[in-house]
Amino acid sequence: MTGAARASVEVVGRLTSTTWHGRPALVAEGVKTTPSDGVSAERTAWLVEAFDEGGRRIARGEYAGKDQPLIVDGRRIVVEAGHGGSSGALVVADAGGDAPGWRIPCQDRVCANETAMVASGVVVHQLEDHDAETFAGFDAVTGAPLWSPRALGRPTGTDVTAEPEIVAGNNGALILAWYTSSSGTSPGHSTAYSVNDPATGRLLATGPVLPGSPKSGLTDARGAVAVVATTDTTAAWEPGTGKLLWQQAEDETRLEPVAVVGPVLYSGKDPSMAVDLRTKAVLQRAVTDPPVPVGTDYAVVVRNPGTAYVFAVDQP
Repeated sequence: MTGAARASVEVVGRLTSTTWHGRPALVAEGVKTTPSDGVSAERTAWLVEAFDEGGRRIARGEYAGKDQPLIVDGRRIVVEAGHGGSSGALVVADAGGDAPGWRIPCQDRVCANETAMVASGVVVHQLEDHDAETFAGFDAVTGAPLWSPRALGRPTGTDVTAEPEIVAGNNGALILAWYTSSSGTSPGHSTAYSVNDPATGRLLATGPVLPGSPKSGLTDARGAVAVVATTDTTAAWEPGTGKLLWQQAEDETRLEPVAVVGPVLYSGKDPSMAVDLRTKAVLQRAVTDPPVPVGTDYAVVVRNPGTAYVFAVDQP
């Protein structure tokens, strides 16, 4: 990182780097407690605040109780339970404003709220259809269906199951992990990766096939490099081409990707290790305050509880 601190903000709860209605944002989420005034009871609410790269607050929302809502790209996603034979509905609303939301019945499918992604203005949501999990795409503003599960393109060159998992969504692309057909969902087998267009579901590129079951993944802010971890290895590849940059050997200390800032991958926590994103060469072995990326040009370091400092980032 380089340059002077751009801003300092006081926040409540945990900080994450994400997007808010398509804009890079730093989002703070946590429980806010309002003490009793002697008459009214103590109240608790889940507070969500979004800040831009300059530290300016761009949105704020409060939700009664201590339960964390599912908020993706500044939109609150709620799955209504079905009653009397109904399979429920998917509800999406603005998480920090008064913009109207939308609601669509899940019909003969069951909505599941464990997995959702918003990329390029599209809500990609998990559906369960006859005990099989898959995805469909909806316009994030209107709720209009954009593509059905049948349109979701699969990686080429290997047989995969119809139950992918979302790994990451960035720079106008979805990265999905698929179990190979020979492995089912058993740990210790193989996972194939694909890059899909969130607007249509179609396949954009086929990624590597790696040993093990999918664990986690992320991309750099520009979407040029993806880092994925399975139960057996960690690897980096280019979503634009599917080219494998590196894959860890069995005797290496396993990298656990937590953030990518510029050309640097941060692995693990307390402390983190910094490695070169494209070569995995070790840059620093103990990073006590790993940064969090905000968009393509800035990053945040949290040095004291509740205070975040925004810095400019060197570009590769």
